[in-house]
Amino acid sequence: MKRTIRSAGGAALLAIAACMPAAATAASYPERPITWIVPYPPGGTTDVVARNIAQAMSGNLGVSIVVENKAGAGGQIAMAAVARAKPDGYTLLVSDASLATAPSLYKNMQIDPFKDLQAVCLFVTVPHVLVVTPTVKASSLSELIALTRQSSGKINFGSGGVGSPLHLAGAALQMETGMEWTHIPYKGAGPAIMAAISGEVKVATPSLPAALPQIAAGKLRPLAVTSYKRVATLPDVATIGELGYPKATAFGWVGLHAPAGTPADAIQRLEDAAGKTMDDPDLAKRLQAQGADIMFERRSGYGKLVSEEAVRWQGVVKTLGLTPQ
Repeated sequence: MKRTIRSAGGAALLAIAACMPAAATAASYPERPITWIVPYPPGGTTDVVARNIAQAMSGNLGVSIVVENKAGAGGQIAMAAVARAKPDGYTLLVSDASLATAPSLYKNMQIDPFKDLQAVCLFVTVPHVLVVTPTVKASSLSELIALTRQSSGKINFGSGGVGSPLHLAGAALQMETGMEWTHIPYKGAGPAIMAAISGEVKVATPSLPAALPQIAAGKLRPLAVTSYKRVATLPDVATIGELGYPKATAFGWVGLHAPAGTPADAIQRLEDAAGKTMDDPDLAKRLQAQGADIMFERRSGYGKLVSEEAVRWQGVVKTLGLTPQ
């Protein structure tokens, strides 16, 4: 009997010992710098927001966060780089709305973002804003709708390219309100905004951070924000929902995704650190000044958002008759 007890005890000790490396790994993550990969060039909204959050979150994790830019192919280069990285929590994707729109816009993607990546958390949402050049004789959405109908398609609309967030946001608004604009795609959001400022196009739906300086300078006139609620930087500008078109609500976002198979304890550690970081009032103030709205969600909530938006934009792309490239 004693021998049996010793054997059972020895087996238990071996089992405990076998679990110790995993437990030690969970307790020690992270042990070295973490890399965040941004799918756009430096200086854009996603990049600026990510760098602000990375700086604050590194203190809560106890390690530095290195932000790298891997731009190109509508975000696919960055997505693939992260999906193929070792799933250990040290290489993460700064994810945005392209994660939801890319499957509808590109037919030969290198990866499946819903199988090869997993949600970590959502940091902020970034609304678009409907703007017109000051020469347009419309000071409200209703006036723009009336003017558009009178103009018989002569009002042109600038975007950052076919299938870009600016294009899809404007398309959703047109579909909901019945307005018909002539679409003029540019090579990026920057040129599209400059075209609106110069009067080359009459209407645009840029992201709020990109439009704020031009609105403040009086070079663009805001008619509505496409967020669910009003934004602190433009408190007098109504939401598209308040104006009667809630289905035209459109927004970008900034969050984190990890390679599929990343250990749950690493994801949990990142979630907890992100939650603490986004509670920082100074960080919130900086992000709001840039046009971003704090909207922290853990992995389940963020994953649901991306899936729902993918279905929604698939419908918009189909209605527009866009052929996946």
